Amino acid sequence: MDTRIPQYLDEPERYFIFTPDELIVVVVPLGLLTVVANFVVGLVVGFACFWALRRLKKGGSLTKLLWLMFWLLPYEVVGLKKTPPAQHRLMVG
Repeated sequence: MDTRIPQYLDEPERYFIFTPDELIVVVVPLGLLTVVANFVVGLVVGFACFWALRRLKKGGSLTKLLWLMFWLLPYEVVGLKKTPPAQHRLMVG
């Protein structure tokens, strides 16, 4: 009987070094880009997605993700009603 006892009660389940959400974020881009483009491209994009997810999880809040979406995505995608579009950086008045 090979039973693993976690060190902490709230320790997440791990596959290799990844938690389940991190494993999905690495494997999906790696698999898709290996089929479409190249293994090395998939590996780099998978690592970048893993790094970004770790950074977002470290902050503990999804408001950082909303802030990033506001500045990087087009205005129509985010659709915030009470804020001006991010491309309007100079305000009159």
